[in-house]
Amino acid sequence: MELSQAEYLRQRYGGHANDRRAVWIVAGLLIAVAIAWFAWQAVALRQPTVTAEGLALDVVSETEAVVTFNVTTTPGATVACTVRALTGNLTEVGVREVTIGPVSAELTTVTTTVATIQRATGASVGDCRILSP
Repeated sequence: MELSQAEYLRQRYGGHANDRRAVWIVAGLLIAVAIAWFAWQAVALRQPTVTAEGLALDVVSETEAVVTFNVTTTPGATVACTVRALTGNLTEVGVREVTIGPVSAELTTVTTTVATIQRATGASVGDCRILSP
């Protein structure tokens, strides 16, 4: 009986003749990973997000600054942001945690007073996070 070259090589070197289990296992794992990724994306996209943008700084005195900023988030969410008063060389001279909400609109303008240990020349708003959606 004459063997084809492929059959001869398979018998000589131990190849897998019609074994497709490995292909099905890999395909099943890839499909499971894809489904898990899509499920994670669906959950992550439904979570509210928050961003803040500083608008104005009014230096009242050596020990007080008024900071105005916009918060953008999902209506109904309550968020917390950290407001920092800074000097010209970016040294933090005051900090305040501000809780906003529940907000009624996507864009909310907030004004807060920050106590300082010396005259502020700038401010930053950051570290905003959702407290309750």
